Amino acid sequence: MTGTGAPWPVAGLDRIARLRALAAGLPGSVLREQVLDAPFDDVWGFVGDIERSVPAFDRNVARLAIDDRDGDRLRGRAWAPHVPVPFRYDMVLRPGWCWMTTRPTLHVVGMAAEPDGERTRYAHLEALVVAGPPPVRALARPLLAAGRRLLARHVADDVAGVVRHTGGRAPWGAG
Repeated sequence: MTGTGAPWPVAGLDRIARLRALAAGLPGSVLREQVLDAPFDDVWGFVGDIERSVPAFDRNVARLAIDDRDGDRLRGRAWAPHVPVPFRYDMVLRPGWCWMTTRPTLHVVGMAAEPDGERTRYAHLEALVVAGPPPVRALARPLLAAGRRLLARHVADDVAGVVRHTGGRAPWGAG
């Protein structure tokens, strides 16, 4: 409260702004945004069905299985093509929001969507994460830089896959 008794102003972030804030705090992250010519319910109806959608739009995921669900918190496994050992993920899945982190945390994925009239704003983030003391993170910087170039291409392909599967062709000049 201020001295006049008026409440402090409250600022809110939509889901995509939240994803931008997370990207700003994750060195080496890649974030891509796209406006889709498809309604939010169609886009998120596809994206939010992660066991089906992720293998459909991400060519690096052959299969994703949810093993445990507690409200919006999920645990699951994702298999890369031709790799017999799955990556384990902790996830938060809500309408318009998905956050996935490997166990241990080496890779993060974020997906967010916001309605925009008859269209949908969609954002996709991926990052490679190196935890540890500053000297370890400093040694990993060249690897993260190289990984970021690969992630940029991968994220662009993932977003294009979401566009393809939702019929949400990108409007002229969007993205």
